[in-house]
Amino acid sequence: MAQNVVVIGAGGGIGQALVTQWLATGANKVIGISHQQAPVGFTDPRLHWLCCDYSDQQISHCVAQIVALAPNLRHLVICNGILHQGEIQPEKRLEALNLDAMTHLYQTNALLPLRWISQLLPLFGREPCTLAVLSARVGSIGDNRAGGWYGYRASKAALNMLLKCAAIELARRAPGVKLLAFHPGTTDTPLSRPFHANVPAGNVQSPEQVADHLVQLMNRLQPDGELSFLDWQGKPIEW
Repeated sequence: MAQNVVVIGAGGGIGQALVTQWLATGANKVIGISHQQAPVGFTDPRLHWLCCDYSDQQISHCVAQIVALAPNLRHLVICNGILHQGEIQPEKRLEALNLDAMTHLYQTNALLPLRWISQLLPLFGREPCTLAVLSARVGSIGDNRAGGWYGYRASKAALNMLLKCAAIELARRAPGVKLLAFHPGTTDTPLSRPFHANVPAGNVQSPEQVADHLVQLMNRLQPDGELSFLDWQGKPIEW
């Protein structure tokens, strides 16, 4: 079945893999949104690439373009997120906490996806649409056995709570939407690559593998008014 899909944060490893996956599986239109221009080779006529600095004004402009290009969305994925950037690094001890770094993590990992969802409301209604946001298992409070990574863990936990609130509201206002917080697993991208030494052999997936898992999972999910917190195998993660 022909589908219109949107990938926000399409310039990253998983985002690019999702764009490629949907084009390969026959999507009608794919809209990629990123800070950067479309990567070399992304020239399919079904692909529309929008540049955005993620200010409220440009988010609004992108949403208007989505409405014009593909008003009937079937799938939408928000891939934006940071774990480390410059001086921002995962904290190993309390003395490493930095308010500016934690604020930046919160703004990017938790607030940015909700800013997108709030502006995308005009596209949502009763037609089925699966909306996935990249979360992380380390955002699970119940699953936290190792501690550390204060800012990243807290920002992903906050994201999950914000998505839960959004799911409750969307169940009333746009019952066709299914909301998913997705844990991709450890992926071979710049976000997690510095930490692969601590990952058991064979447990790092390629972006293409993650994209395939997510697309298959989104195709199976049906609107139910709930937020699902699932890993790449489709297994629930405790909150």
